Amino acid sequence: MRIVIFRTVLVWMIVWPLVTGILILLGLLANDLALVVQTLVLTAILVPLISLWLAPAMQRLATHLLKGKQ
Repeated sequence: MRIVIFRTVLVWMIVWPLVTGILILLGLLANDLALVVQTLVLTAILVPLISLWLAPAMQRLATHLLKGKQ
């Protein structure tokens, strides 16, 4: 259970600032767009980025860090 929580916190530490940054950029660049369109753009960027790049990187990092604790 501790490993799951550890990995979840690692992913959250990457996703939260990424979402915040993209929302700030969307606010600056596309503030006049409807919320639904902004959400579509946000998820179109984040879902592939997280699933193809960040999640595997976090998995490797968590595995590396957890091996060091054993």
